[in-house]
Amino acid sequence: MQKLLAKNKYKLMALIIGLYLLADVLQHKGQARVLFSKDFPEVIAKALLPQSKSVLINKDKSWKKGVNTKERMNELNVTDAGFECDVYFDTAGGTFFHVYHDPDINTDYTLDDLLKLYQQKKMNASIWLDIKNLDDFTAGAALQSLIDLQKKYKLQNKILIESGRADLLTAFSDSGFFTSYYIPFFNPYQLSKIEIKLMADSVASIISKSKINALSGYYFQSSFLSHYFPEYPVLTWVDNSSYSLVNFLFQRKINADKAIFISLKP
Repeated sequence: MQKLLAKNKYKLMALIIGLYLLADVLQHKGQARVLFSKDFPEVIAKALLPQSKSVLINKDKSWKKGVNTKERMNELNVTDAGFECDVYFDTAGGTFFHVYHDPDINTDYTLDDLLKLYQQKKMNASIWLDIKNLDDFTAGAALQSLIDLQKKYKLQNKILIESGRADLLTAFSDSGFFTSYYIPFFNPYQLSKIEIKLMADSVASIISKSKINALSGYYFQSSFLSHYFPEYPVLTWVDNSSYSLVNFLFQRKINADKAIFISLKP
């Protein structure tokens, strides 16, 4: 057996490497797809331009995702460019936000608490706020609350507001906040060319009526966004995976993509 293995060691090594790569691709097939450019239908309409002129301070595209607790905040470095947190406006109190991700796990931890720790750590990072419950009822009070927090913690040009309601973001843009429209969930790699064009037309119709600065979506939507809306900065989020060649190549592509303005990482 030892002689047989010695005689065929290079074939055995090639087989092991091949099996590893196959398993890696299967485990990270979403990222593997992104490594290869998709043949999107040609752009017919003139490229839309962002209607908002708000500015966001951003020193590096790599930001921290899901900073929703004091523990996560304490893990940040003073030099980090930015971080994202999930917030719900308190419709009962009407003056502050609760910080958490899952709607069934409410906490008493507020955005004001998070910003106090931010100030104590003497941080300069910009902040991405994913407002989970922004609607016609909460929008006005939520805007005023953020204006107050921005003044209190001196966060001018350091707050990014994200929502799936592009129409409601106009008021935030008019107040100087950098805004991003969170596009509907879909996987362009699983759609036909006709379906892709319909989705592009739908997104174009929505953003043409709103003042926003950027577009955000899952990493597998980033190429769709940069293809159809090249004038809009793209915001996305990615996963890290150790010992993965696919993930390593994927991360390199995301980092090199000039269309991506911010990439959230765990």
